[in-house]
Amino acid sequence: MNKMIKSILCAFVLLISFQTKAQNNYKLEATYMNCMCSLFDDNGVEFKSLIKKAEQKLISAELLQNTSGESYITLYKNIRMAIDGRISNFGISDYVIKRLLDPKNTKKYSKCMDGILKSPDFKDSKLSKFITMSSSGNNPKITDLTSKMLEIFEAKDFNHEFYKYLTFSLIDKYHVSNKK
Repeated sequence: MNKMIKSILCAFVLLISFQTKAQNNYKLEATYMNCMCSLFDDNGVEFKSLIKKAEQKLISAELLQNTSGESYITLYKNIRMAIDGRISNFGISDYVIKRLLDPKNTKKYSKCMDGILKSPDFKDSKLSKFITMSSSGNNPKITDLTSKMLEIFEAKDFNHEFYKYLTFSLIDKYHVSNKK
């Protein structure tokens, strides 16, 4: 009986470690960021610079305490402050959209996204959950959206560039909608 319990416990630990590995490898997020960077003539150098500048703007505006994931979680919980006029548009969304308007980049981006969506890792990924969540419903309030995002994302996710880009892009989009 004791041996059976050990076997079950070992199987459970292995299952959890496989799930944890799948959730922590950020393979899809890295692929997405590589796709984005490939759209730019400088291979994303300026794009990444805009992400770092946006992060610094949030820190200067005291909306992010630092670059830690915990600071991003706090930002999401207090997202209204990021769109109340304390900071200007980061310009990241405009920068990306400008590149996506080029037909050759549209094809390249579509091909890349197709690869991500067909990846066996996609089905149970945070990226999949985010896409499903963001494509359901019409123009939710930013507080509702970030609350749902916090059900998916963890502090450690914000150590990855993708989640920072997603944050700044979200803020940019709400800045634009607030001006309308």
